[in-house]
Amino acid sequence: MKNIFFWLFLAVCPLAATAASIPTAPYLPTQSAKAQKSKAPITVQYPYEKMKVSRGAKHMFILGQVNLSQPATLDINGQDVDLFKNGAFVAFVPLQSGTNELILTAKNKDNSVQAIRRVIVPGNDIKDFSAKAAFDKEEVFPQRPIELLPGEKINLYVRGTPGAKVHASLPDFKHGKNITLKEDASRPGTYRAAFVVDGNQPAQSAKITYQMTGGPKRSKAKITSPAKIIVRDKEKPFTYAKVTSPGVKLRKLPTASGNLFPDYRAYGPLRVTGEMASQYHLYLSDTEAAWLEKKRLKLLKDFDETPNTLSFIRTHTAADHTRLVFTLDRAVPIKIHEYQDRLELVLYYIDYFEPNFSLDETSPLLENIQWSQPTERAIAFRLQLSKKEKLWGYSYNFEDNELVVDLIHAPKLKPTKNKPLAGVRIALDAGHSPKRNIPYDGAIGPTGYLEYEATMALAQDLKPMLEKAGATVLMTRHDDNQMSLQNRYDFALANNAHLFVSLHYNALPETVNPLAKPRGYSVYYAYPHSFALAESVYKAYNQHVPLPDNGLIANDVLFIPRMPQFPSILVESAYLILPEQEELAKSKDGRALFTKALYEGIVNFFKNQGK
Repeated sequence: MKNIFFWLFLAVCPLAATAASIPTAPYLPTQSAKAQKSKAPITVQYPYEKMKVSRGAKHMFILGQVNLSQPATLDINGQDVDLFKNGAFVAFVPLQSGTNELILTAKNKDNSVQAIRRVIVPGNDIKDFSAKAAFDKEEVFPQRPIELLPGEKINLYVRGTPGAKVHASLPDFKHGKNITLKEDASRPGTYRAAFVVDGNQPAQSAKITYQMTGGPKRSKAKITSPAKIIVRDKEKPFTYAKVTSPGVKLRKLPTASGNLFPDYRAYGPLRVTGEMASQYHLYLSDTEAAWLEKKRLKLLKDFDETPNTLSFIRTHTAADHTRLVFTLDRAVPIKIHEYQDRLELVLYYIDYFEPNFSLDETSPLLENIQWSQPTERAIAFRLQLSKKEKLWGYSYNFEDNELVVDLIHAPKLKPTKNKPLAGVRIALDAGHSPKRNIPYDGAIGPTGYLEYEATMALAQDLKPMLEKAGATVLMTRHDDNQMSLQNRYDFALANNAHLFVSLHYNALPETVNPLAKPRGYSVYYAYPHSFALAESVYKAYNQHVPLPDNGLIANDVLFIPRMPQFPSILVESAYLILPEQEELAKSKDGRALFTKALYEGIVNFFKNQGK
């Protein structure tokens, strides 16, 4: 009752309240059943209260709903914001370092109300360094130890007073004195330089000293990096580590997420040559290297790297797959890449190769195998595919010291006119899992509609349509069950799915402007054998969904499209963060646009298999 009285008080009194006295805008976790029923005049679903956004963020989007009778208006810190017909809104607002108070003011002919949302931007404002030469202690490279080999490159950076001159020194490093850093024109106050460790540098470690001159009033500053640069002994470059999750994907860069090498998989003992950002640098060959999180590796103290021989290759054809078995002395890292007409496989850390082949010539998929040696201790195989049969998918794994690769044949189906999907087993994945507290699992719309709810509603609408056409639909989620990405993958394999279709609604990183360009649907795939399914669904969306076309996208980062055993796609039907598209997702009539496109795309994919 007190909350209701306060809202009424604001409605009839002048808006002279201070930020401290303005009520915090409710959002999903804090909206009790009573509060949701009474509908607070202003709700903000994202960002949540006192959310920390990206360091140095200058803008972010905010979304919510004004629950006043229309027509109504809204401004955020004086910036006018458009309201959808149900009062929902999304806006892109400026930020600065520290705590930001976003004051929302909504009005209609009868009422004027306010609410506040606080957002925290980590990091120091560049203005804090304008009075005199100074460095930002939080942005001095490196913050954690870096270990590398002679001849490798380090990217130095430091942040501080703009418009100054900055030099760095690495004591006892060859060419390590007076390294000039240049100011980044796109980010004033950030200074960068690339330093290549001399190829003959002896084992050494040191912290970097940065010096700034030419600050305001000729001021100077000096700072030393928190952590050291460590150069390994050139004569003993390797340590060894065992991968704790065999088959894990490697990274191009030492980042916590993304930057995957989609074709590389880690097996067996690995050569470690360095460390950065809690990741180990892995040597694959003289021309190839990668990164992997330290937590996925266990260092081996007394590993003796004896010669590794690839001694035999055999193939066998079964009803649903063609199997290739590569026999080695021990497991090794591999690279496998699919092209339209072939698979290319590289095995690393091979000292000897005995080209002994036992080929089953009855395979409908495999025409021949060719091999080459691209670099020392690496053997490459070209698995040439038949032009008559289509590769449905493939799998690979080490079983002890044998690499087993299966080329999966297309399923033998018998569709009819009334049952065009007869015999098809479709893994239908309602993306994300139930989670109604922050941070959410997936996107949230301006009215508080969560992505896991939206995808389940879409899957439940689509399921009977596919079943009527003869398909067996394997739902990864039922009601409120939790499913990890790996569990969804395992579920599809265990139930012999022919396809994997994952349903999602889109969002954006918080610092990207959702209003900057048209946003709508998109279809993602990873492998050539998934392209036909992705293209068929995408064309159906072009025809039936009146939203902006955001593309048919080859993606090697998303987990779902990278399932190699069958055609697998991920469909973003709309942007849940946009009010008008959230409304489509919430209504059965709106979802009918998406289900029609999904159904038609899947049916047409199978109709075209024989062409």
